[in-house]
Amino acid sequence: MESRTPLLQHAELESEGESEALLHITRQIRQMPYLDPPETLVSAVLDAIRPRQFPWRYRVLRWARSPRSFTLTPLQVACVASVLILLSFVSALYLPKSGPRQAVQGGPQGGAPITLMLTMPEARSVSVVGTFNAWDENGYEMKRDETKGAWTLVLQLPAGHYEYAFVLDGHTIIPDPQAEFYEDDGFGNQNGVLIVGNHHDKAI
Repeated sequence: MESRTPLLQHAELESEGESEALLHITRQIRQMPYLDPPETLVSAVLDAIRPRQFPWRYRVLRWARSPRSFTLTPLQVACVASVLILLSFVSALYLPKSGPRQAVQGGPQGGAPITLMLTMPEARSVSVVGTFNAWDENGYEMKRDETKGAWTLVLQLPAGHYEYAFVLDGHTIIPDPQAEFYEDDGFGNQNGVLIVGNHHDKAI
């Protein structure tokens, strides 16, 4: 009978030791008590995976930013031009005129003055859209500081959590490059985040 080498005997001892360790771990797992999940687990998971709903104006603006190609016949171009002219005529007659607003009125408990600034000297116009104005840039135009080459706007916001972005030249949307926090908008882009406290004069 051929004798086993010391190396083979050592390997067998190690294998037996690993098997005993696995058996010990298995016994410990079987002896662990079963714990019921917390009552808030299901609701927390559902809240985390629930898709966020954005206003239709914001979705249309994001959709318009995506590059795409269109092929229109001369008849289709004429129809589109007619509709646009009609809409412009109706809006000029019936839609109320509203001047630019420099601040958003605070809630019942007042608000904090928030100064937004964007250094973009090459932009012709800059507006602010966010959850505080239903993503509507009308009336939230920023003023240009010629000495600093920056665009500024002061908002009066009550305490809360807000998402926002800048609209350049009426069509390009960018997040605030100076924002401390960002949040995904659900379309592959990010928005800046403002967290306004009850006793702070600026965003956190």
